[in-house]
Amino acid sequence: MKILLLEDDFSLNRAIEQHLSSMGYFITSCYRGEDAIERLIHSRFDLCIFDIHLPDIDGHTVLEHLRNNKIETPVIIMSAMKDIETIKNSYTLGCDDYLKKPFDIEELTVRIDYLLNRSSSPKGVVLKHGFLFQTDSATLSKNGVEIELSSRERLALSLFVNNIGKTVSTSMMQEYVWDGEEVETVTIRSLIHKVKAKLKSGMIVNIRGVGYKLLE
Repeated sequence: MKILLLEDDFSLNRAIEQHLSSMGYFITSCYRGEDAIERLIHSRFDLCIFDIHLPDIDGHTVLEHLRNNKIETPVIIMSAMKDIETIKNSYTLGCDDYLKKPFDIEELTVRIDYLLNRSSSPKGVVLKHGFLFQTDSATLSKNGVEIELSSRERLALSLFVNNIGKTVSTSMMQEYVWDGEEVETVTIRSLIHKVKAKLKSGMIVNIRGVGYKLLE
């Protein structure tokens, strides 16, 4: 699962990033609102965490950009502001949860788990030929034995499982796995080849000229 973290306090940003990374989440950290918007334009995330007060534009503006562009990614607002008007405005703009600072990082974890479980597919997805993919930890196993995956392989397989039976285009792969960075087609093909090698032959098929599909 990919999370976009927008927090200008370096120490808090690092603490949250390290904690969530240790739990298996892929974290993209930003310290400025404009940087977060740039990331949102070029990549896809499963959840966003925004602070309100930032050096440039505030978290509410970033949230508004998200919703105005019809992006329904769950958003947690975290802020030291505890007045009812700020909280009400956050929900009006489209946030899914509001966390008051200071907070216990375990409380943030509970809220993240709830929102991701609410908006995603079941945690354990049974694939063909006895494979099991855990969406919360992005781990693959067969007959109870975990299969080693690189970080990019986990992201790619997460994308396939979330779109099982549907075609995943190379542009979708680029946005989700490489955060929208320009990558050569041969690099994407190489990653797909590695993911296929972890599964049974024929589970991921090439849709000529369009992309790839994980068969149901």
